[in-house]
Amino acid sequence: MNLPIAIATACAAGALLLPQLAAGAEDAGYPAKPITLIVPFPAGGVIDATARMVAEKLQAQLKTTVVVDNRPGAGGTIGTALAARAPADGYTFLVGDAATQVYSPAIFKSVKYDPVKSFAPIGQISYGPLVVLVGSKSPSKSFPELLNEIKGGAEKINYASNGNGSTPHLATEMFKQMAGVKSAHIPFSGGPAAMTALAAGDVTYSINHIPLAMSIIATGRVKPVATTGAMRSPVFPDLPTLGEAGIKGFEAYSWIGLFAQAAVPAQIQHRMSAELKTALEDPGLQKKMAALGDVAFYRSPEDLNRYVGAETARWVPIIRASGIALD
Repeated sequence: MNLPIAIATACAAGALLLPQLAAGAEDAGYPAKPITLIVPFPAGGVIDATARMVAEKLQAQLKTTVVVDNRPGAGGTIGTALAARAPADGYTFLVGDAATQVYSPAIFKSVKYDPVKSFAPIGQISYGPLVVLVGSKSPSKSFPELLNEIKGGAEKINYASNGNGSTPHLATEMFKQMAGVKSAHIPFSGGPAAMTALAAGDVTYSINHIPLAMSIIATGRVKPVATTGAMRSPVFPDLPTLGEAGIKGFEAYSWIGLFAQAAVPAQIQHRMSAELKTALEDPGLQKKMAALGDVAFYRSPEDLNRYVGAETARWVPIIRASGIALD
């Protein structure tokens, strides 16, 4: 064999392997310090609760501390921008949702991140329908009654959301468009505040996250009248969907995903995606999420990327038609 050619071939092969070996070495020592999950919404909400359940599982699997850091404000954009600016070393992740990755960039004039260019999807965590709620003192005891109240209430009707650009905000705006009704938007600083206002009778209704509403529904202070999925919720099997109740074609879901900075090394992205998948396959975690009305649901980075794109194409026209634009 020609020795120079053999040496050259061996060197070329070694050069091709170097990046893979380096990446493998990088992954082998990971994680070497605590990991932070930034939740860009207040403590006590559905995204916070979900993040803490996932953090507990990841901590056990990775054998390192996993901290949930709540950074609420401006429809989730403050915490999301903070996550985007964090070092791309695989130690700071974003627990985001439709508000941070789809709605807010179309609503706020100056969002300091790009949901596509700033982040790499790690995987979807969960999804679930929303629930239509009224206060216990409401004269409406069913969705048809609520719809009649809204139609006849003119300027007196309002609804609570968890903040500008939140999923409850956008889902209700879509409901108004499809039902041909009007009601004033009252944004609150998170879901718990919205539920408190609804229970007090300060607002007419709210279309909100099932996990958020479960505890206050149990007290009898608010009453569920419909859900927003294509099929009835296992948590509320006796409640009609909005489609069944006459708002044909209406579907709205809450979903949560895990995101890294786009420049995080691919090996770490793949590792965290695999760890997330393992966590969501745990029967105990699935049971906890199901009890709250959500489904533990893993989507791969590629599938989540496609889903976010489809959601953007669906919701941006609704946002434009609603005339929602904030500084």
